[in-house]
Amino acid sequence: MVPIKIQCSCGQRYQFEVEPVSGRVPAPVTCPTCGADGTDAANAALAQSATAQPQAAATGAGPLRIAAPARAEPPTAPASPWTAPRRRVPPQPGQTDRMQAKYEAQARISWGDQPKEVLIYLMSQGFSREDASGIVDEMFRERTAAIRGKGIRNIFCGIGLICVPLVAFIYFWIVGYILVKSFLVAIAIGIGGVFLVAKGAGMVVAPKSEQGDVAEQ
Repeated sequence: MVPIKIQCSCGQRYQFEVEPVSGRVPAPVTCPTCGADGTDAANAALAQSATAQPQAAATGAGPLRIAAPARAEPPTAPASPWTAPRRRVPPQPGQTDRMQAKYEAQARISWGDQPKEVLIYLMSQGFSREDASGIVDEMFRERTAAIRGKGIRNIFCGIGLICVPLVAFIYFWIVGYILVKSFLVAIAIGIGGVFLVAKGAGMVVAPKSEQGDVAEQ
């Protein structure tokens, strides 16, 4: 529907809406006050409204806005191999899991294998030389501490055994007679204590020189 406003020659103003047919009002229009014919005035107003709408559509869109060009993002530099996070490399055929390889290396060190042999084994399981060297050094420090601990226990046990013949001699001196076989056994135990103290001292002073399994020391 198109709104139409008309002012009659008698001064009356009236307004109505109409559906144009071929650009004209579909029926005669008369003034509601004096009855004068207003069809021509309505057609003129309808034609003026039809020409005003395209102009409004062309001018009513507002000022033309030119969009600013999108700001180009700076190219991302490729990650440096020195700063990129390390990704865990899966074991290759013939290699075991890294944790299992550490357990195996620790067992070999405990059995008395040389550091170089354990180092080569870890490198064959995918460890870098730096990582393998750190693991081997740490495990050998643990082996050294374990050997020293056992050496200290051997010293105390040896001292206890050395005291056996002394205690037997004092006992036989108190009772007034000596059981030769028993005293000889006590002396043998004391001699074993001397060897145990000597071995313990060597384990404490030079633990790296000890060979074989730590459990059998």
